[in-house]
Amino acid sequence: MLLAYLGLAACLLFFSKLREYGPLIWTLSSRIIFTTLGCEWLYAIHEEYGYLALRNICFQIVSLILLLTYVKDESDLLLYAWTTVAGSAGANLINFLWLRKYCTWSFTWCFSWQKHLLPILVLFANSLVNLLYVSADVAQLGVMTSDYYVGLYSVVSKVTALLKQLLGAVIVVTVPRLSCLYGQKGGAFFQKLSRQIADLLVTLALPAACALFALGEEVVILTADLDFAPAAGAMKLLGLALVFSLLGWFYMAAVLVSARQEKAALLADLVTCLACYFLAKKSARLLPSGKKLASSLLGCL
Repeated sequence: MLLAYLGLAACLLFFSKLREYGPLIWTLSSRIIFTTLGCEWLYAIHEEYGYLALRNICFQIVSLILLLTYVKDESDLLLYAWTTVAGSAGANLINFLWLRKYCTWSFTWCFSWQKHLLPILVLFANSLVNLLYVSADVAQLGVMTSDYYVGLYSVVSKVTALLKQLLGAVIVVTVPRLSCLYGQKGGAFFQKLSRQIADLLVTLALPAACALFALGEEVVILTADLDFAPAAGAMKLLGLALVFSLLGWFYMAAVLVSARQEKAALLADLVTCLACYFLAKKSARLLPSGKKLASSLLGCL
């Protein structure tokens, strides 16, 4: 967390184009400290998804009420940023207060870093590289073009990112269970659950990508405004990439990480999907069933 804030400060110091957005960036970056304190990974380990869902819904409702009450026009941009941060900040503070349900906490240097540090750094590197890769498109666009095109593309990327997170929840909530099954040598159960997840992802992702491709302009206008209609082409392309992105996420997070092969994760969505599948075959020979795949493709047609 401290390194992240130091890096952010360095970026604001050396890149003049970012400095004009300094107050906004620092406001949004407050999520970093709240995410660290929230330790959501601990609740995920214990599969407390009911609690996490209820907590998120309550604080997002509070955030929405604040948004509708205080944000009136474009001059309230910083206030808008604070209302969006409020939801995640409140949720993570509740997490922090509930930590004693599972453990006591204090600052300490007495931990088995030799055992845990390398796997943690590998997973952190994978997350960091993936985040940089996912965020690079908007950043590069901002350097190469104007705010107008960044605005067009941002609408599309937010819609597809939201859809990816929504469908990817299927993966997130099953990773602890898959890791447990693999660790207990429950090969048959691991295979069965993995196949069910792959089938479900194909059943959801193909129609979603088909809908974004067929109704790209309508989706852009619905989620933004008629002025953003030129972004429809990007919506169609990112919609197609959604399928590879979700399957790549599944093979990496659900199969490779569960099988302790997290070093094998790659960068690009399509390459990740294909490469992680072939590597995952060592742990689980699975593909979406032909029947489910054919059914989904027929439905898309």
